[in-house]
Amino acid sequence: MRAALSTVLIMFVATTAAAQGWKVFRSDRFGFAMLVAPGTEWTAKDFGGGWGGITAEKGVFELRAICKLREHTDAAKMEQTAVDITGIPAGAWTKVDEGIGRRDGLGANGWSFWRTFLAKNSRTHRMVYAVVGHGPHGSYLLLLGTTEADYVANERLYQQWYQSLTVF
Repeated sequence: MRAALSTVLIMFVATTAAAQGWKVFRSDRFGFAMLVAPGTEWTAKDFGGGWGGITAEKGVFELRAICKLREHTDAAKMEQTAVDITGIPAGAWTKVDEGIGRRDGLGANGWSFWRTFLAKNSRTHRMVYAVVGHGPHGSYLLLLGTTEADYVANERLYQQWYQSLTVF
């Protein structure tokens, strides 16, 4: 039932992005789903101890998804990890959203807790969307990076990507 509800929510958001050719990517292995641009290449890796990740790149777009399954990791540690991975100083991060969903994973696309940041690297002119949160099966750090020009030109698609993020 929960998977069906998540799929319905994703498909609703995906309607506009579909005109751009974006499709739903679903990782049953790591328990999340999102919209992605067509032709995106993925690499998944288990790091051990319940940690795993997915990387994807296409053109100026890059995604890093880090998951800690079966455990809720401290949000402040995940936020520091985002700073460490991207090299963008903490002062350049702006919180754009946060919330608390239901513990049973229903509502809020499965998120029981999330914080979303937009960071701008003034040296490289890259922007990063970072989502830190907990879902029914663990903790997530999702980093979507692109150029500032690409973000401005396609902001609506990036917003749809963000709205499509679902954990299960």
